[in-house]
Amino acid sequence: MKTLQIATFGDDDQDGIALGIRNFPIHQLILICYSNDEAKAIEYAKKMEAIIGIGSEIILVEKENVVKDTIERVNEVLLKKSLEYHQILMNVSSGDKLISCAALSSAFINGIKAFAMDHNHSVPLLLPVLKFSYSEIISDTKIKILKSIDSIGGMVSSLEELEQISGYGKPLLSYHVQGGKENKGLADLGLVEVDKGDRGKTVINITTLGKLMVTSNLVNSSQH
Repeated sequence: MKTLQIATFGDDDQDGIALGIRNFPIHQLILICYSNDEAKAIEYAKKMEAIIGIGSEIILVEKENVVKDTIERVNEVLLKKSLEYHQILMNVSSGDKLISCAALSSAFINGIKAFAMDHNHSVPLLLPVLKFSYSEIISDTKIKILKSIDSIGGMVSSLEELEQISGYGKPLLSYHVQGGKENKGLADLGLVEVDKGDRGKTVINITTLGKLMVTSNLVNSSQH
């Protein structure tokens, strides 16, 4: 079984990456890091190539946009590599908290198995992520509604406004945003926040998770 390991990388601590290599299969290593860590990441990757004979790649993300960048870069990797590898693992042991959390968010959205080190830095701990990608759980209609909200800055001031930009009627929009007895709406799923505005109008704001879903879906769509 060919396995790709994606790992966060930081200047100060690479023990977690080595732990993942020792404890799980690996046929290629991809390191995610900030630009100021690029030189050391390249050096580390070359060392691993020489020791265990695997290929490697370096992916750069900007600290100011770490979550968005990481989601986009990981999705690009999945689209390029998913047919080549039977298993993809995400190692969030190294690097700062921001890049580790961003990588874990990406793993959660895409249903990638993720792990980190235990407190003794001796055993990898598997982290709970969805068995399926989050995008597989959410209908195309909900994704399209999210994209419509995101396209005008992430907020609509009424269902009427959302009706105009999405092309869906108000009853259907209300169903997908607010949910029903047998349907979790975008609000229930944590993808939007719904408030009452002036004159009882429904104000809808896309959440951070909602934006990540849009980013993830846009990257996937652009590659097909």
